Amino acid sequence: MNFTDYSKVFRLFWNMKLHSLFAQLALRYLLTWGLETNSLSHRITLTYLLYKGLESNSLFDRLALTYVVNGGLEKNSVLSRLVLAYLVNRDLKPNFLFDTIARAFMHLLKRGPKTRNLVEKMAFMYLLKRCDEAVHKGLSVRGFADVFDLARVEGSNLIDQNLQRISQTPMAWETAKIAVACRSIEALHQEKTDDFRYNAELGYWTGALERLRQLEKEENSESD
Repeated sequence: MNFTDYSKVFRLFWNMKLHSLFAQLALRYLLTWGLETNSLSHRITLTYLLYKGLESNSLFDRLALTYVVNGGLEKNSVLSRLVLAYLVNRDLKPNFLFDTIARAFMHLLKRGPKTRNLVEKMAFMYLLKRCDEAVHKGLSVRGFADVFDLARVEGSNLIDQNLQRISQTPMAWETAKIAVACRSIEALHQEKTDDFRYNAELGYWTGALERLRQLEKEENSESD
């Protein structure tokens, strides 16, 4: 890797916007603490997001995942077992469904207020209201420590997702550590105007830094 490559590694973390993180957190709160997760409106909206985020054009993929979104796997039926077997055979990761919906949710949150698409606007308004309710409910029960912990996991996942890129050379690794450490310090000392956002950002970069240190420790142990 040359200097330009190291610069790209640094900018990868330093310039990173956290739209994806906040979409994932909002979705997790919605699925866990939502007040009407069994309603038809809720299921239609999640199915809409699934189709918006799904990159596969396979009809069977869409049918199977739609079945899951609508609670099909909760039923002890032959169809549920067939769908589960199909998904296993397709080697879809456990978080595939969540990640797909979260990706579409992120784009919807970014463009929602400006969209001229009526369906998108309705989905945006519905999700905004329900997510606010779910976050309020979740915070009243679990507090802000839960936000920190959820974001911490996502920060660790960030490192795993970019591991191949940042582990090409020792210099790339050190560059990643510096960038992530800078972001964690920035998150710690930012003005605390929004407790949810503050804990989410701090947890995210703390998780990323801890994962880097953990991997480094494991590498050093193997080389001893």
